[in-house]
Amino acid sequence: MCGIAGLIQWRSRPQLPGGTVAMVNDRLAHRGPDGSGIFEAFDTHYCLLVHRRLAILDPAGGHQPMASADGAIQLVFNGEIYNHRALRRELTLAGHRFHTDHSDTEVLLHGWREWGVHLPEKLTGMFAFAVWDKNAGSLFLARDRLGQKPLFYSALPHGIAFASTLPALLSWPGVSRKVAYPDLAACLHSGYMPPPRTIYKHIHQLTPGHWLLAGCENSRTETFWHPATPDRDPAAIDELPGLLAAAVESQLEADVPIACFLSGGLDSGIIAALMQAARHKAGGAPIHTVSVGFAHTRFDERPHAALVARHLGAVHHEFRIDPQDAATELLSWLMQYTLGQPFADSSILPTYYAANSARMIAPCAISGDGADEFFGGYDRYRAMLLAEQWPRLTRTALYVAHGLFRMQRMERLKAALANQDILAQYDSLMAVFPWTMLRGGFPEIQFEPPADQWMASADGPAGFRKLMLLDQRHYLPGDVLWKVDSASMACGLEVRSPFLDHRVVETANRLANADILDWRQGKRALRRAFRGLLPEDIWRRKKHGFGVPIGDWLAGPLAGEWKQIVLSPHSLTQSLGGGQFAATILAQHQHAFKDHTHRLYSLLMLEIWYSQFQPEIVAS
Repeated sequence: MCGIAGLIQWRSRPQLPGGTVAMVNDRLAHRGPDGSGIFEAFDTHYCLLVHRRLAILDPAGGHQPMASADGAIQLVFNGEIYNHRALRRELTLAGHRFHTDHSDTEVLLHGWREWGVHLPEKLTGMFAFAVWDKNAGSLFLARDRLGQKPLFYSALPHGIAFASTLPALLSWPGVSRKVAYPDLAACLHSGYMPPPRTIYKHIHQLTPGHWLLAGCENSRTETFWHPATPDRDPAAIDELPGLLAAAVESQLEADVPIACFLSGGLDSGIIAALMQAARHKAGGAPIHTVSVGFAHTRFDERPHAALVARHLGAVHHEFRIDPQDAATELLSWLMQYTLGQPFADSSILPTYYAANSARMIAPCAISGDGADEFFGGYDRYRAMLLAEQWPRLTRTALYVAHGLFRMQRMERLKAALANQDILAQYDSLMAVFPWTMLRGGFPEIQFEPPADQWMASADGPAGFRKLMLLDQRHYLPGDVLWKVDSASMACGLEVRSPFLDHRVVETANRLANADILDWRQGKRALRRAFRGLLPEDIWRRKKHGFGVPIGDWLAGPLAGEWKQIVLSPHSLTQSLGGGQFAATILAQHQHAFKDHTHRLYSLLMLEIWYSQFQPEIVAS
C-alpha cells in the first residue's frame, strides 16, 4: 500500500517552483512511512514520478518507482495484487525474467510489457498504478474494479498530473483550484462526489474499472469492468461460501502481521471466522482482532465484538476512545492531507480511530466493507421492497410496517416515496441538502438542479436492485471506500476487503431477490451461507451503523466552535447568503426540534476545506 503522484509534460521541461517535489512528497508521506522514491527524466518528454511506500509484500525487493531492465518503462503502484504468484508463473512461461522474489509490483511491470492495456483485466486485487512508457511517450493510469484505491488526475495545457490524493495533486503547479457553482451545489446536496467527478472543475477521479492512456497528441479512457446488472440466478447462493473463503485466504498473504477489524456485526464476524479457519488450516496462530468503542453506550459495540472473538478463539484487542475534544483538529488534518474536498460522512472519525488502533497491532488489517452494498444491508432497500410489493399502503403505514421508527428516517422515507421515479427516490433518500433547501438556504449559489439525477445509471433493474446498483457504482467508491482509504492510510494502515473480491461481487449480483432480503431483514444469503460460524446472538442483531455521537456534540460542546467557523463573517457559508439559514438549523438542532446532524457537519467540513484550500468559485 502506497501513495503515488506524477507529472508529465510533453516535449518540454517545466520550470517547477522550489520545494514542489518536497511538498508533493509531504502530502503523501502518511500513506507510505516505510520509504520514498523519485524518478525524473527528460528526453523527448518530461516525466516526474513520486512514490511513498508502506511495505507489506517483499520489503526488500519492492522499491519504487520500479524500472524495466532497459529503463524504458517506469511504474508506480498503490495496492495489492492477490493473484500475483499465478501471474508471475504465466509471465515466466512467456519468457519474462524476474529480479525480485515475490514483488507484485514487478508482476505489473512485466505484465505491461506482455499485455499492455489489457493488464488490468488480468488482476485480482485493489490497485491504482501508473506506467510511463518512454518509447511510446505515453502514460497509462488504471484503477481497480470497485474503487478501493483512489486516483485523481488533471489535464494540463501541455501535460497531465496525477496523485493518490487531492492535496498531493493540488501541490503540482498549474493544477486549477476552480470550483463551479453547480459542482459546489452537488457536493453539498449529496455530501460526497462520486467518480469521475470531484468538486474541482478541472480535476477528475479515474472511474473504478477504467484505465486512461494519455499521449502528447490525444488520450482515451476505456472500461475494463463494471458491476453487472443483476440476473437473479437461484444457483448463485451455493457458490458463495467457497468464493468468499477463497477471497479471505488470498488476502492473508503478507510479510507483516495482519489484524482483523471486529465490530460485533454480521459482516466483520463472517470475515473473522473465515480468517481464523484459514489460519487454522495453514497451521498458524490465532488471528488478532481489533475493536473500538466510545463512551456513549449507543455507539459502543465492544461487548458484541468480544463475544465473537471469544467464540472464535481470537486474540482480541479493545480500545476505548472519547474523541470529541479534538474532533475539529483531526478533521482539519484529514482535510489538509487526505481529503482535499468537502466530505459529509462523519463516520470518517470512528473509521480513523479504528484504523489508528489497529495500526498499534499490525500495519495491515482485513475488514467487512462492501457487504451492505452487495448483499442488501441498508434499510432503504427493504423500504423500496415494501413499496414495490404493497404500493397502495399509505406511506406512513409503510414505515411502521417496516419498523423504522426514528423520526428523521421516517421523514426521509416519506419524502422519497412521494416521488414516482426511482432515481428521484434514490436522490431524496441520499441527499444531505435537498435541492429546494439549497436554493432557499443559499440564495447566492448559482445553479439549476439537474433534470436527471447526476448519479443516474440508465441501465439496470427496477426496484431495490436498482438502488443497490446505484450504490455500487457511486456511493460505494465515492463515499464508503474513499472514507476507508483516507482514514486508514492517514495512519499508515492497509485495509483489505474480501467482500470486494470481484468474483464475490459478480456472484452477489447474480443472487435472486429472495436471497438478498425480505421486508424483515437483509443479507439473507450471508445468513444462510454462514449460519453456523457465529454465536446466535450475532445473527439476531439488527444492523448497527459505525459512528460517533456527532449530533450530540454539535448540540453541545462543539456548538460554539461550529459557530465560530461556519458563521464567521469571512466564511463561504456567509458569502453564499446562508448565514441566517445555518444559524436557524443549528438552533433547531440544539433545541431538539429537528435533527440536522448531517447538514451541520457538512457545513463544518465545507468551511474547513474552504479555509485550507482557498478555491476560486466560478459561475460554471
